[in-house]
Amino acid sequence: MDQPLINFRDYSPVGLLFNGIGCLLWVVAYVVLVIEIRRKKFVEMPAYVAGANIGWEFVWSFIYHPNTGLLYSLSYQAAFFLDCYIFYATLRYGTKQQIHPELTKYFKLFCIINFGFWILFCFMHRTEGYDTLNGANSGYIINVILSLQCLFLLLQTKDTSLFSMLLAWSKMLGTGFITISLFFFFPESRFVQLLGIACFVLDSVYIYSLWRRHGKLI
Repeated sequence: MDQPLINFRDYSPVGLLFNGIGCLLWVVAYVVLVIEIRRKKFVEMPAYVAGANIGWEFVWSFIYHPNTGLLYSLSYQAAFFLDCYIFYATLRYGTKQQIHPELTKYFKLFCIINFGFWILFCFMHRTEGYDTLNGANSGYIINVILSLQCLFLLLQTKDTSLFSMLLAWSKMLGTGFITISLFFFFPESRFVQLLGIACFVLDSVYIYSLWRRHGKLI
């Protein structure tokens, strides 16, 4: 069955607008991250959650598709292809993060196994009926882990010049706009709303912490 460009039948225009802005800002965040990786040879994506991120995108780009419409599917796919480079860079530069010395030898194997696990997790989460039709539940489970790990990575790294404030804002605003859309899409789903609020709080703390160390908000 062909997807509509935008699914106005099942979702409100206001919710779709917020969701679309959020998806676009996530693509911007990935573009910024790729540029920063090429400049600094350092990956701001926490290594332990990189496999989860690309695993979710793989499932929701090629196995399932968000029922919000073709335009949203394309944004998921754009994020996936950008994340392919990010995951490759994680394999190459990820040990520059605070990785336990005993794990360094198995780092690449761990990342690949982690990627495979999250493909299975996201696939089964949707197949067995635990997820929404746009992947919000599994996406936000991963997003909370990501936001928390980003904060840990920042606090453990002495050289804050390795971190981008533009990336931090893009991620926070992207997730924030999508979270607002969830209140329109799933007004009775307290679970995903709670995760969205948790992401906003963690991302705000991250920006505050980076600002205190950078001395600038942009």
